[in-house]
Amino acid sequence: MRNRLTLLALFFAITAQAQLSKGGKPISFAAENQSLFEGNSIPVLSIPSVDREALLKEDSKMQGQSRFAAPVPVDISIQDQGFWTTMPNGDKLWQLGVQSSGAFGLCFIFDQFVLPEGANFFAYSPNHQHVLGAYTAESCLPSGKFLIGIVPGETAYLECLIPADKVEQTRVHINRVDAAYDHVSMHYGPDDFGESMPCHVNINCSVGSDWQVVKKGVARIMVVFPAGTGWCSGTLIANTSGSYEPYFLTANHCQLLANNPQFDLWRFDFNFESPDCNNPGNEPVPKSVLGCQRISYRPETDFMLLKLNPIPSSYDVYFNGWNRDNNTTTLWPNNVMIHHPNGDIKKITVDSQAVTIYNFAINWNIGGTTPASSHWKLRPELGVQEPGSSGSPLFDNEKRIRGQLHGGNVNGCTINDMYFGRFNMSWDQGSSSDSRLKEWLDPGATNSITQNGYARPVVVGFDISGTIKTHWDIPMKGVKVQLSDNIGNSQATFTDTTGYYIFENITGGANYTLLPSKDTNDLNGITTFDLFLISKNILGLEPLDSPWKMIAADINKSSTVTTSDIVEARKLLLGIYSKLPVNTSWRFFPEFAQFADPSNPFMGPLPPNNISINNLQADYPNANFRGVKIGDTNNTADPNQ
Repeated sequence: MRNRLTLLALFFAITAQAQLSKGGKPISFAAENQSLFEGNSIPVLSIPSVDREALLKEDSKMQGQSRFAAPVPVDISIQDQGFWTTMPNGDKLWQLGVQSSGAFGLCFIFDQFVLPEGANFFAYSPNHQHVLGAYTAESCLPSGKFLIGIVPGETAYLECLIPADKVEQTRVHINRVDAAYDHVSMHYGPDDFGESMPCHVNINCSVGSDWQVVKKGVARIMVVFPAGTGWCSGTLIANTSGSYEPYFLTANHCQLLANNPQFDLWRFDFNFESPDCNNPGNEPVPKSVLGCQRISYRPETDFMLLKLNPIPSSYDVYFNGWNRDNNTTTLWPNNVMIHHPNGDIKKITVDSQAVTIYNFAINWNIGGTTPASSHWKLRPELGVQEPGSSGSPLFDNEKRIRGQLHGGNVNGCTINDMYFGRFNMSWDQGSSSDSRLKEWLDPGATNSITQNGYARPVVVGFDISGTIKTHWDIPMKGVKVQLSDNIGNSQATFTDTTGYYIFENITGGANYTLLPSKDTNDLNGITTFDLFLISKNILGLEPLDSPWKMIAADINKSSTVTTSDIVEARKLLLGIYSKLPVNTSWRFFPEFAQFADPSNPFMGPLPPNNISINNLQADYPNANFRGVKIGDTNNTADPNQ
């Protein structure tokens, strides 16, 4: 006997949720920047429309595929298209609109996406209601590829703010835009949040109270192919060495709906769930990992083992345990499936009866047959499956994995049979390590039958923040602040209009150094009157009245104030110099800096120009600096130039 299943639990669709972004808003949204854009309109590049009717007709002939967006090849480069604006601090802002007439949404796929430190990339809708980003240097993949989407509607705007000295280091090229054409599947929204059937049960309802640890390993997967993008589910899985190798179990057929799965663009969304039993009004923000490798797979039991790109140490994840017992005479009752139906928030499905072995071969509706006795069968009492549930782990009554969802006969909320590839048969029945699990999940060859799950310790992160003002107490916008640790890692950010900056979720226990810098418009604040004041100081007629002004007068950075400083300033005023040869436009010192002799700060060593933080153990909220404009001895410089 063979059974042909009419539903494969995979949903072929495109997502809108961003990956590894730091949030925030584009700088062009800020009210104080509107004057920069008056009279300028962002150019909009029109790309071909897709033939909706032809695509829907094509889809109707391909059972098991619910595609709603088709790829449009493009050649969009940050160097060749778009509009550039120079910001007051010298940074460069690139903007471009992209339009595909009649599309319900746009998804951008990059074959080059390389951002330097300090750059921020956004995508947003014309009404500013849907904003994806900011993407930064930390978002970029080693492959250089990237994906952003979906932005609802036929037009989306792209924006990238780049530090003045980093434009040449920026490489952004879009080679494909997916245009959504099936509004029924898309639901007019950016993704499938809230689109699963009402008979599903949220993981944080009372029935899920015993599964609060296990759920931390389960994630939804955004699967990417040249022909489109879709949803699956799966889980992190433990190994007998107890290590934190990010192995992830899902279904083999998640890679089969189209040719050439692009694993370096697959995205894994952890913690995508409601905070309680109710469906939330706003979409939760997941913790995402972008990119993976395929490790092993086997069609007979429909398993696929992936290895994710590194999971951030701040993510609270769990590696679920497993049971590969081959004893099938006494099968366990009380089964649970945790999954993301239709790409929606995390749900739980429950069956109190014992599973059975399905003793017949199964013909699947997209092609392929799985052998007799290769799958478990169950019929849940609470919850059901939907497209997007594929690969969901099946847990036994001891919270160990026994299989992963292949598919089933489902008619709306009517509960019918569901089929799971058997974990015990996936363990060692493949002919080599790339078609079985044992080498990967039992690296020490312990021959264990069971493995308990375990959590990975969360490395607690703290915020480091402060303000930067001139020494005469005016906030400084656009100052670059570099944060470096004691092993060579670094990242950068910029102060906002109030002079405020913040580094969020910084790993505790390490040593850090903060270093601000700003080196633009050396002539800012320097006039012949400053030369007059420096001369009076040198002659002892009217000493400069603060150590900060003395440092400003040291134009040649010699730790003295002499006529040589006047000569350097005069060359700048006369245009002989465009920049100071041995000094920067601004120098910075910690707000708490102390001078041995305030009347002559050069009598001893100057305070360090950085702040050192040793063994970070808590938020560090007052890393404040004061800026000195070199050559400006009467505080007339504009700190935002």
